[in-house]
Parts: sequence; C-alpha cells; structure tokens
Amino acid sequence: MIVSDQKVEMNWQSTEADVAWFDKPNARALLDEKIATGVVSEDDREFLEGWIDQGFAIAKNSINHSDIDELNGFVDRLWSSETDMEVDLLGFTPSKGEPSRTVHHRELLDKNREQRMELASLSPWRIHELWTKCDAAKRIFRSPVLNHYASLIFQKYAYARSSINFAFGSQQELHQDMAVFHVFPGNYLIGVWIALEDISEESGPLIISPASHRSSLWPGFNNYPQTNLRTCSLASYASYYEFTNRIAGEFGTEPFLAKKGDVLFWHGQLVHGGSPVQVPGRSRRSMVIHYMTEGVDQTKHIEGPFNWS
Repeated sequence: MIVSDQKVEMNWQSTEADVAWFDKPNARALLDEKIATGVVSEDDREFLEGWIDQGFAIAKNSINHSDIDELNGFVDRLWSSETDMEVDLLGFTPSKGEPSRTVHHRELLDKNREQRMELASLSPWRIHELWTKCDAAKRIFRSPVLNHYASLIFQKYAYARSSINFAFGSQQELHQDMAVFHVFPGNYLIGVWIALEDISEESGPLIISPASHRSSLWPGFNNYPQTNLRTCSLASYASYYEFTNRIAGEFGTEPFLAKKGDVLFWHGQLVHGGSPVQVPGRSRRSMVIHYMTEGVDQTKHIEGPFNWS
C-alpha cells in the first residue's frame, strides 16, 4: 500500500504469501501436516478434502429445525400481518405487469392475504439481512456451527459478513461469488447455503460445478477487486456469463438436493447458480450467508460508479 497526500492507492498484486492454504498445489500435504500436528482433527479430514478437491463441502442437518420453523413463520406472516414488519423485498413484483423492484412491506398492507400471496409467487424475490429483523435468522446468522466450519476452512477466524433469504429458486445465472464481492487477498470468501426445507428438482435447486473453483476469474476483471460485476460495464455481463457457462460445461454441474437443515459451503471461485423452476410457485426456502476473514473485504477502497449499492 502506497500512501500519498491525496489518497490511499491500493496495490492489488498478489504474492505467494497471499495464496490461501487450500489453494496451494500441496494443499493435501498441508492438510496431512495439520492433522498430524493436531491443528485439525481427523474427524474434519473428509470435509476439508472435499473443499480442496471439489471446492465445496456439506454439513448435513447442521441447523436447528426449531430456528428454521420460526424463521419460516416470520416470512409467512408477511402475507397476513396488518402491521409493517419493516422488511424490504428485493426483486418483488408489486402487481401483475409491473417490473420487479424493491418493495417495502408497508406497501403490501392495503392488500388482503390472498392478493399478497399471489404477488409473492410472481418473482424470485429475496430479503437481505433478515437477521437484523428476525431473532431466528439472527441465531442462524451467528451459528457457532457455521462459524466453526468457516474458520476451519480459512484456518483463521471467520465472520459472517452478509445474508440473503429466498422463498423461491433464484434462477440466477452461473457465476462465481468472487465476481460479486471485492476480496483481496483472493478467495478468502466462503458461501454458505442453508436449506430451510427439503429441496426438490421441481423447485429450481441450487446447481454447482464441482472442482470449477480451480478455474480463473474472468480475464475482463483485469484489475480485480476494483473491477467485478458490481463495477464493470453492463455490456460486459454477456461475456462474463459466456465464460462461466463455458467453465460449467467443462467441469459439469449437479443440483444440491438438500434436506431441511443441510448446509453447503462453497469456495468463492466455484461456479454455481439457480436452475429453472419446473413447477411455478413451488417454494425453495433457503438462507445464504457469506463469510470472510478480517482484512480481506476491500469494499471501502473501491471506486464507482456501481451497478448496485
């Protein structure tokens, strides 16, 4: 980092010391050493081997079902509550024929339950930072189990940076989360997908591309983390998604057909997205949390304009 009188100029050139241990060519040997010296438990070998080799790992039935039920109940009350629940619904369609936008819950209060529920099924809306409004979501967001696994992967303390709650399949384009966040040193980013109900093929499950974390970031982001999907030209999006679809074609894809309480941890470079919903209105309740480690979130150093805030 070079300091001048005018501003702080960031140096985004990586060195060998910046490479996460799990991304190094000898990561398997490093894991063996960590286990032999007691830094990592033998019980965690399979989890970390999956992370190294496939770019994801699964912790089955790791979230308390009573917390899930309470969270789902909170969301269900959006359609019946007569008072403002102080929640923003992003990508929500406020009436048939209107484009999707951010809708505050108070805008729905003049509609009855049936009308609200009909609108709810028109678009794959989402809620950001629900943990700040719902106690059950907060308990999940601050879950010691999730924090343990994220810190285990990083081999240093991990913190939950942000969350998104979905009621339906996102149907998102195939992408890498590193292209959404501004992270340096690279790959100190973990995505966590929590099933809030049993997931079926009909509901548009999350799809992942195993081992695609070993692919590169799109070359068009030539000064990452300054440039990514949040800051690049919108005209670049098509080329970026051609790139991720090509990677997925090379490595293959598979759906994550989770059971309620199952958790998927994925590498920041893993290509993933949302598959098409086969049965309109079929729910796919889930919560996504992103973890980082201290000092890698470079958002405050990034210059706009921005494609989203």
